[in-house]
Formats: sequence, C-alpha cells, structure tokens
Amino acid sequence: MKLSVITPIHNETECIPLFLDKIKPVLDDLKGIEGWQLFFVNDGSTDNSLDLLKHAHLKDNRINVISLSRNFGYQAALLAGLQTADSDVYAIIDVDCEDPPELLKVFLQKINEGNHLAYGIRSQRPEPKYIVWCRKIFYKLNMLIADSNVYMWMAEYSMFTRHLRNAILKPQTTFPFLRTEMAYAGYKSEGIQYQRQKRIAGKSHYKFYQMARFAIAGILAGTTFPLRFILSLSVAIFLVFSVLLFSIHDLSLLTFLTIDLGLFYLLITIPLISIYLARTYKNVVNRPGFFIDPQDTYI
Repeated sequence: MKLSVITPIHNETECIPLFLDKIKPVLDDLKGIEGWQLFFVNDGSTDNSLDLLKHAHLKDNRINVISLSRNFGYQAALLAGLQTADSDVYAIIDVDCEDPPELLKVFLQKINEGNHLAYGIRSQRPEPKYIVWCRKIFYKLNMLIADSNVYMWMAEYSMFTRHLRNAILKPQTTFPFLRTEMAYAGYKSEGIQYQRQKRIAGKSHYKFYQMARFAIAGILAGTTFPLRFILSLSVAIFLVFSVLLFSIHDLSLLTFLTIDLGLFYLLITIPLISIYLARTYKNVVNRPGFFIDPQDTYI
C-alpha cells in the first residue's frame, strides 16, 4: 500500500526543515506502507521556501515539489496535490506542525480497520478566546444549515482512501471546500480527538478577516439555505403586509410601512441572490482552479 502526503506551503521557510525532521521518521515507521511520497504544493511562495524544497528533493527523491504559477489559495493547493499524486492512500497535513504528524499512525490504523476516512477532531487548540468562540459559531451554524452531512470540528488534517480521493475530485467547482466534499461522499469514517499544538516556527498567514472569508466560503459551499430563506422571508413579509393592510386605515402610515418592508426585503434578498449568482457565473465559466508551473515542479 502506497501513501502520498499532501502539504501546501506559502512562505514557510522557518517551518520546512523542522517539519521534515518530524514527519520523515513517522512516515518511515508506518506499518503496512510499502512506500511513501511527500508532495509539497508551493502556493506562490515569495520567500526562500522553494529553494529549501528543491534541496530537500535532491537529498530524498520521495520528497516532491509542485509549484503553482501564483497563489491560488489553500483549497486549490490541496486539489493540485491530490490530482498529481498517484497512490492507494492519501493524507493531508500542514507544515506548521500544529497538527502532530504522530497522529498519522492512528489514522492508518483506522484505515486498515475498514474506514475510508480518518480525520482529526481539533476542538481544543491554544488560541484567543474570541477565535475559539468564532470557530464554534462556524461549526454549529454549518451543521445547522448544511444541505448534507457535516463533520464537527474537522479540518483538513486527515487520511483517506483512493475511493474518497476520487470522490473529492469529481465536483467541477471553482469554490472547492474539501471537508464538505468528504462529508458529502458519505464513506465510512472515524474522527480522532487530539490537542492541537502551537506553530513550530514562524507566524500564521491567516488574519481574522481571512479566517472569516474562509468560513463564509466553507458554509456557502455546502448549503442553499440562504436561497430557501428568501422564500420563507417572502411569505412572512406577505403575511405582515396583509395584517397591516386590514388593520391600518391611515394611508400615509400604511405607505410608509410598506416602503420600509419593501426596502428591508430588498436589502436582505438582493445580496444573497447576488452571491449565489456570482458563484454560479464563475462555475459556468469554469476557469481552472490552479495552474502548475512545470519549471519549478520536481517530481
């Protein structure tokens, strides 16, 4: 059984050597694995990351480098790695070691027990309380309004079979969100709870507004609730207007309230429809989610 590990990177010069020191002994020690390959996906790094990866590749040809032509984002980098790697089992792990590489042994055990997916449940992590609170809102809201199943407290740290990998790659969307596709596929899975660690080096590239954008994109990737909400809102406003029409006899007041209701309805519905229309337009145009730069790719 062959294993491919996908690791996206963007300006992670400080983390790369430390990550390799931690993960290589873990991969070498995995039982039942005939061979492993590590695929770093260089997502438009502007520091010395690519040079470090080229050096690592020359020392160990099991370490591969996929360079994207520019920064396409975390999810696109994961898809690039999954499309390129040919394996029996796949794993996703970040380079900052917040997710302990040692957990891969437990993931593999769960795969060998018949699961198609083993993933980390990272409900505990050292970060500010307001971030923890926001994460809880994201997961609870996502589960509440999602059109299909959602794995609570799951991120991308996981190991999965080729069957699930193929299922992940099937949707032709320009707004990929892998954990949504993993849950939608519905294959047998098991979550493993663990304590997330602090970054091994460097600083996180995710600012609060980027995390918020990521969360909103993730929710929209798995729900049509906002569109269905518009229908419910339309019925509610019609009922309110009907009550006002038969209970208010002052024409000027009725006109004022009707205009207010209409403006409220438009302020809610037009932005929601616009978001989904923009996403539909991009999916129809269907531009590739990423481009690989062959000059800086070493496989």
